[in-house]
Amino acid sequence: MKINNVLFVGKSKKKTGNTKFMLNALKRRVKKVTFINVPRCRKLYFWTDYEKIIHKKINNINPDLVLSYSKDIPFSVLENIRKEYKTAIFYPDVTIPIDEQLVSYARKADYLFITNNAQLDDLSSMGVAKPVFCMQGCDHSEHRIISTKKSRWLSDVAFVGRPSNENRINLIRAVDNSFYFKAWGGHWEKYGLACLKNHIYPKEYAMICYASKIVLGCDYYNHMKKYFSNRTWITMGCGGFLLTNYVPGLETIFKKGVHLEWYNSHQECLDLIGYYLKHGEKRKKIAQNGYEFVHSTRTYDVVMNEIITHIENRENNGVGSNFGH
Repeated sequence: MKINNVLFVGKSKKKTGNTKFMLNALKRRVKKVTFINVPRCRKLYFWTDYEKIIHKKINNINPDLVLSYSKDIPFSVLENIRKEYKTAIFYPDVTIPIDEQLVSYARKADYLFITNNAQLDDLSSMGVAKPVFCMQGCDHSEHRIISTKKSRWLSDVAFVGRPSNENRINLIRAVDNSFYFKAWGGHWEKYGLACLKNHIYPKEYAMICYASKIVLGCDYYNHMKKYFSNRTWITMGCGGFLLTNYVPGLETIFKKGVHLEWYNSHQECLDLIGYYLKHGEKRKKIAQNGYEFVHSTRTYDVVMNEIITHIENRENNGVGSNFGH
């Protein structure tokens, strides 16, 4: 099997740009790519069964692969095309316990690509035939260093994200109490912090990374093997110095103190912030190393190539690629 024609199903994802980045990378990997924007189809064909329209579009295109971002493809469409076309789902999120709706979708698909290594066995035991670990990445053109001199973006420490759990809230409060700190991308006001902008777009994210001496990472889940927020790749891809929480297996992907820095406790995080604010040249060197590492090893071009190559290898000789370990 050779995948030359891909139909990609998703939403616009204007804030993160993920589907756009994946679509552009697919266009560089295969001969033909068609994108179906599900919400747009729903709006355009409000007067009829838009799911039948999507099914008809798929038949007209006759793709080698139908790839869905998350659960964006309507379930009935996936169910109806599964015997006609190879199907795959790229699922970037994590839920504990595992999302039952995802399992229902994945049972219908030929392939499921997930961004954590910890749930592969559980998914297999739940009837998902071919779950594969596949990390996200950064975009080779939009996640770049963007310089700015505007004071609104300047800080010693910055965090982009929501106050989603107590661990994160407590850490952010502690950092704010001790350093020149700015929070972005979430509703932090009720926790006593000012949030300068609730929705951060790729260009703005890059300016935050440029203007902040340290970009803080604090994942919602920090105990799952090799799972971390895509802000890890994006921060490094935008040239930011990333100080993030340790997750199991992180040392198999990055080198501590070379590509980024990580902490194991709130106190260690505060200590490392103090240290790296005093050691600017070392901090800048790590940020540069991280930038070069990510753009050479983990852009969305790499991600899409892994997905396409894995499916081709599996279909041709029964053995997928070795990246999902």
